Amino acid sequence: MGLTGKETIVVYESGFGMRASRVGWMVEYAGARKVYLLEGGFQAWRKSQLPVENKVVRPEQRTFRIRPVSRLLATADEIRSDKSTQILDVRTEKEFTGKEGRTCDKRRGRIPHARWLEWTNFIEGGKRFKTRSEIASVLKERGLNKNRSTVVVTYCHRGARAAAAYYALRSLGYGKVRNYVGSWHEWSGRKNLPVEK
Repeated sequence: MGLTGKETIVVYESGFGMRASRVGWMVEYAGARKVYLLEGGFQAWRKSQLPVENKVVRPEQRTFRIRPVSRLLATADEIRSDKSTQILDVRTEKEFTGKEGRTCDKRRGRIPHARWLEWTNFIEGGKRFKTRSEIASVLKERGLNKNRSTVVVTYCHRGARAAAAYYALRSLGYGKVRNYVGSWHEWSGRKNLPVEK
């Protein structure tokens, strides 16, 4: 793709949501230094009548040295052992309560002590993040602490919705946010991990 990880990278999708967030998070975790999401995505770009190309871009190949940024990632073992971590489940309410689940998951429910806030609460009409005051108000209702020393872990089913929540929290100044990419898919499959319903 012609990336080294040193350039500014802007990730977008057709609208705005979890897919661009997941790609952005993965590239940032791999070691890219400046990663941004284009709010509104390609639809907003076109609506603003900004230039568009239709030709295939063939960039010069470059070396991207993978240097995982471990502070962006949460693992199941870290979540289980660190009781001070605030866990934010951003799946649907029925997934959170265990009333619904995916066929590929071994168990239904949630990670113990997780708070629930569906990822769509961070997004305004599939176009942009809600304003800081709107998001801050919802987080306050959920008791999410903005203490700089507190780690907040977001999770969903496989880390895409959690990546959108990750970027929303970071935009509000939460300094220690981590995405649990394995999310419920991994947690439910490990019989040694506890489940709440």
